[in-house]
Amino acid sequence: MLVLPLGITFTAILQSAAAYTRTQKIVGAILSLMIVAMDCLFYFAKNSYITYNYDGALLVSFASMFFLGIIFAIRSEDLATKVGNIFLMVFMLAGFLGIAYWDRPTLLPVAQYTTYEQAVQNAKYQDYIQSFENGTGGKIIPNQKKAKSQTTVSNGSVKDSQAQERIGSYVSNAEILIQRMRELTNTIDEFEPLASNISESDREVRSSQALAINNNATALNRKVMGLYHPHSAAEAHSELIQASDCVRLAAYSLYDYTLREDPEEQLTQYKQARNQIAQMNAALNRFWNNIENLKTNNQPQPDSAENEN
Repeated sequence: MLVLPLGITFTAILQSAAAYTRTQKIVGAILSLMIVAMDCLFYFAKNSYITYNYDGALLVSFASMFFLGIIFAIRSEDLATKVGNIFLMVFMLAGFLGIAYWDRPTLLPVAQYTTYEQAVQNAKYQDYIQSFENGTGGKIIPNQKKAKSQTTVSNGSVKDSQAQERIGSYVSNAEILIQRMRELTNTIDEFEPLASNISESDREVRSSQALAINNNATALNRKVMGLYHPHSAAEAHSELIQASDCVRLAAYSLYDYTLREDPEEQLTQYKQARNQIAQMNAALNRFWNNIENLKTNNQPQPDSAENEN
């Protein structure tokens, strides 16, 4: 799914290059450029829900197919083919708008949001995905009051068990990313300070090392942003996002540290890197506290209905 937008992009470029007239080539080039811009948003944008996200890839694919349909319609010579391509455009646009704005708002740039707001927004379409597993056909049905009976107790126990299973699966995936965070922070800790009389060639080598750490931290931050999580774990996931963002900022400060020549500026960047690592540890502590609370709250309580009676 993640490579589907690229396939559509290459198809649009080839179709534009194979156009018959100059006008068709120019229009095709403009539309292809718009498709490439959307691909860049998907693969390189920060603080966006579509970044390395399967639902985001689906949205970008729908939008790309809309522009590709325009290219096909322009190139069509007979009326039947042109009408068919117009229908394709309409359906792709309807699919894009329907998913993006009504069911799963995953295409919203969220640079102005806090990490908690990002997690809450990102969790909105998780209920949509879960609804298919519950057999509700994509409809999010709110919880209703259950009768105080043994059947209700049984259903509640099953749901608690399913909630625990989803949280356990999420925690297992999160632990892998947390281990990677620890490895990156250890690498930052072990990064030896620059000598005061370091040569330019040595500085370039150390800068390249710091840049590699920075790139790895950025990629990790994107993976955390796209990690599937249950709706109930939205608050915990926001702390995990905060922790990964601290690692990213620490790695960037380390890279900036290798580029500075002024000792005071170097010290400032080094302190910022250390401060971000401390904030990461605090965010991870809050993450684990939230996870423990979720596990406690979702423990099955089969005697609850009997007590009420």
